Amino acid sequence: MNNLIAHRSLDKHQYPENSLLASLFCLKQEYILGIEIDVRMTKDKKMIMYHNYLYNFKKVTNLKYSELINIDKLEDLLKKINSSKIILLDLKCEDDNDTDYLKHLLRLLNKYPLNYYLCSFNYALTKKLTAMTKYPVGLFISDLINKNKDYKHLSFLALSRHSYFDIPFDTKMAWTINDTKEIYKYEYIITDTPYLLS
Repeated sequence: MNNLIAHRSLDKHQYPENSLLASLFCLKQEYILGIEIDVRMTKDKKMIMYHNYLYNFKKVTNLKYSELINIDKLEDLLKKINSSKIILLDLKCEDDNDTDYLKHLLRLLNKYPLNYYLCSFNYALTKKLTAMTKYPVGLFISDLINKNKDYKHLSFLALSRHSYFDIPFDTKMAWTINDTKEIYKYEYIITDTPYLLS
């Protein structure tokens, strides 16, 4: 399969998810079309590769980057990428500072032009983002979130495998598919196990 996107840059390696080393490893694999990375912003405006809302029981947005241990900055990855593969960024911003978040993110992405796809579970964030950038913007959808919304402003949808066929849209991704029986149904697969599905 040549439509595999490594979820949180996971694959057959020992590196932590959402890490610089994991991402660089995945981008070198011929069977991986791209990587998916979670992106949050710290109190001192550093864009980091981190999934969770909390770090040691404190909101990431209330912590400076120097207070985080073993969390990589997005910029450290972007400046090392020399590839046209998909860089799918899952934009994690649940607070009211989303305009500030988007400005800092886009400033960083424009500094390192790559094949970015920007996606979020936050519907309001995607509405703001499409007015601010020409990068493809998508929305994560499941049966529990973001179903039956207006998708006209979006470039693509990333749907849970159960919701996939219920929503008419041209460009779609499915997350998180780890079963070989599922892979032929979808255009793009976001998976924890690219090495098993290739």
